Amino acid sequence: MDRIIVDLQREIAILRERVRQLEEALVPPSIAVPLEFGLTGSEARAFAHLASRDLVTKQSLMMALYGDRPDEPEIKIVDVFVCKLRKKVARFGISIETVWGQGYRLANREQFSTGRAN
Repeated sequence: MDRIIVDLQREIAILRERVRQLEEALVPPSIAVPLEFGLTGSEARAFAHLASRDLVTKQSLMMALYGDRPDEPEIKIVDVFVCKLRKKVARFGISIETVWGQGYRLANREQFSTGRAN
């Protein structure tokens, strides 16, 4: 019985590390979101996700925002997030573009990106 518990604890530790790595890939900690943007935590995650990629699909944005929850809201919530985010960052000369049928992209991404092209 002790062996089973040890094996399960080891597997849980491995899975937790994989989740941590996936979350970091979705929202890299190296993306600095300026405090003056006045973004909520979720908006900052969405912005960091946009800044870390050339193109962001609605589904990848959903994963960045709600991947840690067992029950996701409707995909339409992404449109609401992007709309609110656009208004907040527009004051700073930042534009979020819609790529029809594909998703979104940050027009001035190079000033925030880590140098990776995804």
